[in-house]
Amino acid sequence: MELKDYINIFKQQVKVFGIVVAIGVLGAVAWQKNQPENYQATLLLNIGRRGVQNTQQYQYDGFYRLQADERFADTVVRWFGSPRVVEDIYTAAELGLKNSAARNLKNIFSAKRLSSQMLEITYTNPDVRALAKISQSAVQVLNRYAASLNQENTQQSWFIIIGSDPVIRDARVPLPLSVAVAFALSVFAGFWIAILTHYLQDKKT
Repeated sequence: MELKDYINIFKQQVKVFGIVVAIGVLGAVAWQKNQPENYQATLLLNIGRRGVQNTQQYQYDGFYRLQADERFADTVVRWFGSPRVVEDIYTAAELGLKNSAARNLKNIFSAKRLSSQMLEITYTNPDVRALAKISQSAVQVLNRYAASLNQENTQQSWFIIIGSDPVIRDARVPLPLSVAVAFALSVFAGFWIAILTHYLQDKKT
């Protein structure tokens, strides 16, 4: 078939095409308006030290200290993937996780290391106040775990985790994006449905 044949088919089936696109766009609007309320928090954590180690030896411009910070930051990232740590954080925040499976607990937090001493943690919750509580309890629990690795206080300049107030935003899909994606998919679907409708009508005649 040539291009003009497709154009003629489209002209004949423009009503079908329009109905498909309209249904797709209106469906996207209805879906976006009925999304459950959900918010995402982004928490910035920094790895610091409780004190300064006094030594007369050359410190190689702090190279080994930064390397140790990087390894400890990787450990903190792994903690956020541990069901035990996640449950402790929610318990400290006085939030329940009784019905959550261990596999789901691993995915509650998304943690990544931005630099040797900086971590970014993201998590969601339908309650804005709960997001702030989780942020505070996370810092407390992580520092408790960090202290447990230095129980005999052999290292005076041991690690400390410093947290800031989380940045909170609406985690729902915005209306413009929903409509744009639905429109693009509806145009594609509408084109082929129009072709199929024309084919079935020709077959009947």
